[in-house]
Amino acid sequence: MEALVIINEQHTLLPDQERILLEKFGAFELVKVPATGWTLEQIEEVCSSLTGIVVFVSPIPAMIKILARRSGQDEGRFDGEVGDSVFVFHNDHREKKTLPDGRVIMSVSQDGWVLV
Repeated sequence: MEALVIINEQHTLLPDQERILLEKFGAFELVKVPATGWTLEQIEEVCSSLTGIVVFVSPIPAMIKILARRSGQDEGRFDGEVGDSVFVFHNDHREKKTLPDGRVIMSVSQDGWVLV
């Protein structure tokens, strides 16, 4: 079943994320969020047009809540539980990087992504 992948238009899927999507769903379609974002009204409109499996690469909190609640209701759950059609990418692996000015920062690893 094809998944709809929510991603900011300025972002790209990492190879590890793309591999996971193809292994789990076989195919996917990108739904690109404008760099300026959406208003709550626009989010509600977009959500009303989405069906099936939705995967968030770029977090849109209001959209996650709306779709997660709807997925639970679609599965006959009326207790606020989330259904099985909304996923988010998670990565708790960090890489240590030293900047030219000597500061050390931690950034998310290219690998180690999981769908939750």
